[in-house]
This record gives sequence, structure tokens and C-alpha cells, in this order.
Amino acid sequence: MPGNFTLPRRGLAALLLPFAFALSLALSLAGCAAPAAAPPATQPIVWRMGTSWPTSLPLLHEAALDFADTVNAASGGRLRIETIDPARLLQALRGGEFDLVHTTAQYYAAEVPAIDFFTAVPFGLLPVEQEGWLNEGGGQALFEAVLAPLDVLPLTAGHTGIQMGGWFAKPLRTPEDLRGVRVRIAGFPGRVLARVGAVPVNLPLGQIVPAFAEGRIDAADVVGPAIDATLPLARYAPHYVAPWHEPDVAMHLFIGRAKFLALPADLQQIVRQSAQAAALRSIARANDRNAVAMRELEARGTRVEPLPPAVVEALREATRVELDASARADADARRVIQSLLAYKARVAPYSLQADQAVFKVR
Repeated sequence: MPGNFTLPRRGLAALLLPFAFALSLALSLAGCAAPAAAPPATQPIVWRMGTSWPTSLPLLHEAALDFADTVNAASGGRLRIETIDPARLLQALRGGEFDLVHTTAQYYAAEVPAIDFFTAVPFGLLPVEQEGWLNEGGGQALFEAVLAPLDVLPLTAGHTGIQMGGWFAKPLRTPEDLRGVRVRIAGFPGRVLARVGAVPVNLPLGQIVPAFAEGRIDAADVVGPAIDATLPLARYAPHYVAPWHEPDVAMHLFIGRAKFLALPADLQQIVRQSAQAAALRSIARANDRNAVAMRELEARGTRVEPLPPAVVEALREATRVELDASARADADARRVIQSLLAYKARVAPYSLQADQAVFKVR
């Protein structure tokens, strides 16, 4: 998963507080003044959206644009989403110009630990399963409940698809081969690697290659073939490891709850459905581009190396231990983890019976 390149790691409430306060103040004063004239029917509502994604991360950046374009079209121009140029992001934040942000929950897990598990969990849910958990298994209701105290409405609005296990300078043959390895990785998967002795290093995308060249890292988790193929990673780390830690990485919209609830019911539904449309489109886009990029990597001599069973089991056990520790440390995290694992237990057997059966015969 990429680091947070352009969106400073301020608290969620801080990102969205300026407009929420302004709206609250306006409502409180409404009873003390003459009713304001209704705006003309043709006057659009304009929301300004910041994103965590530079244009150098097209799969992620495009998910944000998909959401904005769908809202703009489906609302007939009544609600317009303006995407802020990443070059102006910091200025926009400081000026309180955001109405919503397109990012990923993982970036704010230090403030709200429970939301980490809506981004990625090792050995967890595939993209379609993630959507199933959110929409059919109670995940979305939990997501909203966890962030309700911050007056933030979260919506999933993008997926990267399955991410490879990373680029390593040396092969992984035993669990001991991970000890002391400095891995560019973030979030919950980084904590899992730390439990087997690796050293997580948080770096933005643009610093990965220099860090390899300067000997500051020994391995790197990037995104997936479509983005990995744009970097000379094999020059420094020729061992491209099979997936395990991020069966999917979800991207999210964080919207001020008061701002959202001020919309007419039909525009609220358009916002929700546009987020889901962006999420589903991103799954298709990632699958297509990663497939093409994987062929390009193979043509250059890169091969995906499966993890030995002993390494997989060590990582699986480390994931279990870290999930248990997270559940003990935070009540909301415990509810989210329990829900996610219950949904995985519900759908994983069918995936084995159906999806893998098709993979074997087609």
C-alpha cells in the first residue's frame, strides 16, 4: 500500500471541522434571523474534494475521479464535486476548503484504531468479499458507527485489488529470513511483519528507489503490478513475492456527516451509489491493468515467487496474534475484527468450492 503522499496526516475531525462548524453555526442562527430566501433551483451545491493520491498513482487517483464524475452526471449538476489539484492540497487543508476527502482509513488508524481493518488485513477478504462484508455482512454499519463520534461519514470508494507480497533483495526460504529485513510497508501488515522480526519502514512512493539505492531498505511493498512495473524495483530487489498481506486495499471517502445530512434524500443516495460505482469500477480496472503489467514484468524476467509453507504459517500466526492484541486494546477494533472474521468464515468455503474450482478447469 502506498504511503500518504500528499494528504498531511491531520486528524479526521480536523480535516472536516471547518465546514461542519460553519454549518452548525448557520443552523443555530437560523432561529434568530428572518428566514433566508431559498436558493434558485438551478444553483448547484459544490463540494471540494481533496485526495491522498498524486497522478503518479493512476489506479488510486482514477477512483477518486470516477466518484466525482458519477456524482456530477447522476445529479444533473445539482451536486458538483470539484477535485482539488494535489499541488494545492496543503493550502486547501489549511484554509478549511475540504468538504470531503478520498483517502484510506489506514492513514488515520493512530487516531481511530478500529478503522485500520477497513483498509487491509493479511489473509483477509478479497475485493468482492470486502464489498460483501460492507453491504451484506454489517461492515458498513460498523464503519459508520465507529466514526460517528467524529461526525464523519465513511464510504468505500475504491479498491486496489490483490497486492503482491513485495520486492525482496534476498529470497525468503524460512521465517528466519525475515528477521532484521527492513521492509517499506505501513499499517496493520507492517505490525504483522514486525512480529516475525522484520523492521517496517514508512516511506512515500517517490522515496522507495532512492532508499534501495542508498541501502536504507531491503524490501518494499508497493501497490501491485500496474504501479510496480513503472519503477526499477527488480534492479535492487529481484525477488517478487506472492500475495499474502493485502488480499485487497480499500480506499475511502470521508464526508462531514452534517454536510451529508443537509443534502436532499435523492442526492444522499446519489453520493452513496456513486461511491459504490467507483469501488466496483476500480476492481475491474485494477484486475485488467495488473494482468497486463504482470505480463510486462515477466517479459523483463520477473517471476512471482511463492512463499514456502513455513513462512506462510509464521505470517498467519503473527496475523492472529496481532489481531488478538488489537482486539484486546480497543473495544471498537474488537467489534470490527469479530465482524470481519465472521464474514470471512461465512464466505471463504464457498470461494474454495466455486472460484477455485473454476480457476482449475477454465
